[in-house]
Order: sequence, then structure tokens, then C-alpha cells
Amino acid sequence: MSLAETAHARSADPRHGRTPRGRCPFHNPQPEAFEAWIERDLRCSAGRREFRLGRYFVSRFHDGAGYRQALQQFRKEVAGHRKTGFLALFEHDEARCRTAEDELRLLGAAMRDAGLADDIDTLIAGATLGVPIEVACPVTGLETTYQFFAVAFCRHAGDPGDPLYDPSLSAPFTAVNMTSDAFAFARFVNDQAVKSWGKAPYQMTHCRDALELLFRRCVIAWQNMSITTIRNYSRVTVDPARGVHLTEDHKRWVAAHNDPVFAELEKCPHVHEMPIEYATRLTAKWSDNLFDGKPYVPSRDGQAGGVPAVEVEGLSDELYEF
Repeated sequence: MSLAETAHARSADPRHGRTPRGRCPFHNPQPEAFEAWIERDLRCSAGRREFRLGRYFVSRFHDGAGYRQALQQFRKEVAGHRKTGFLALFEHDEARCRTAEDELRLLGAAMRDAGLADDIDTLIAGATLGVPIEVACPVTGLETTYQFFAVAFCRHAGDPGDPLYDPSLSAPFTAVNMTSDAFAFARFVNDQAVKSWGKAPYQMTHCRDALELLFRRCVIAWQNMSITTIRNYSRVTVDPARGVHLTEDHKRWVAAHNDPVFAELEKCPHVHEMPIEYATRLTAKWSDNLFDGKPYVPSRDGQAGGVPAVEVEGLSDELYEF
């Protein structure tokens, strides 16, 4: 739904840094509180852009059946190129949750009941929850199966005293956020092509140089949005060990969690690719398909998962030159 349609998506007052423990995050029935959070406290640049474009599907759910129903609608919205992201706000008795782990267990139970997971403990201890959605690729025009990954967001994850403190996985409400970085980037590229030429990329196959120049500019723009997002979260992190930061060459980012697993019960730094790596790889695949007739086989570009930092300690930067 668009921002104008979020009257039913209620959240805690974003004017406070933290919502008091035990207070229902949906006490304010007005959509202004939710929109204010998007404008002032949503630190993901790409996500904020999609909200402003009305391309984020927002829904509330009370149980697994409710989530499953909302997910079915989201699939249709993606297939129709109307939405790119799905934020499902979990309505529950907040008194039952004194820690982020309590919230994760409730969300895990809902995902199990929705038929998306077999076991709660496995899901919240580092499992990936991916949902395939078939849609015409915004760049190639071909029917493509994109993987959308669900990640849990918790109110208590913003509490420095919580064992699972991680501001980049916190929100003023308990929720599940589902996205596909590859599809979101494809939509971004399509937006820029339509803005520049009034045509989708797959309608510009007679202009390889122009389209590949557009690809390069889009990679840089997507990279800059990611850099802004990481710096936004770094500024609000109390414990640097739980923050996110860039490597010196800006090709990797480091977080206290593995993205995009659903949830984790132990925090460990992981190293992930930045867009300058994965988006460049994506655009090369699109060029090969559009201009050389090579098949486009999607992968988990952008959400391939991280590498535990302990495994790359001491390795020479020369390895990244291959």
C-alpha cells in the first residue's frame, strides 16, 4: 500500500528514541506516526525511496494465517510491478516480550504457522527464509524468479542493554521485512531508463553504449545509497561492536549479523558485498542477455549472505583482485 493507505498500520510514536517496555507499539491509530518514522527514523536509503514511491506493501498480522494471506497479496503486487518490498507489522501482547529473543520466538512461531518454516529454533538461529516470486524482469523483460528474503525486526533490538542489540535490525515495532535486492535494483534501473528515454531497458537494445553507461551510473547511485544507509546506522549505534561499517575500499560492509538470514540468537561480525560488487555483476549479466543472447540466470546477488569476519582475518587484500 502507499503511504496514504497506512491508516491501519499503526506504530509507536517515533519522537522518542525508544518505546517504553511493555507499551503496545500500535497505541497510536493515526497514520502520521508511521509516516513520521519513515521520514525521520527509517535509515535505509533504498527502503525510504520505495516508501516514497508507494512501492512498499504494508500489512498487519496477528498469526501465521494472517501473514500467509498478506504474502499472497504481496506476490500479486510484485508480479504486477506495483510493489518491491513487504513490511508486515506483528500485532501481539507486548507484555509477553521482555527481550528481542522473545520477539523472535513469536515471529518464528508465526512463520512456522504460515508454512514457511519447519522449526522455530532453527529459523531464529541463522536460517534463511526465502520466497521465490516469478515476475517479468524490469531490465530484460523475461519471466524471472526472484528470491525475496524475510528478515525479523524487533523493538528490543534497539535497546543497548539487550543481548541481541543491533540497531540495523531494530524498529519501533515487531515486524518481518521482505525484500529482494536484485529485484529492487532492477526496478531502480528501469526507473532511470524510463526517466531518460521513456522506455524500459529491454526496449533499448539498439543502443548498447548508452544502456551500459546507464547501468554504470545506476551501480554508482545504488552504491552511494548503501553507503548512506551504513553511515546512518553507524551514527546511532551505542556499541561499536554491534554497528555496521564499510571496509576501506568500500567493496564490503561489516555487520554484527549475517544478512539476509531471518534471525540469529548469537551476534557475530559478518562481511558482505557492497553494490559496487554485486550490482556490477548483475548489470554484466543483463548486458550479456540483452546484447549477446546469453541466458539470464538469477542468483542471490545482493543477498548472498555474509562471511564470518573471523574467517577472513589476516587474509591479504590481494585476494580480492582475482
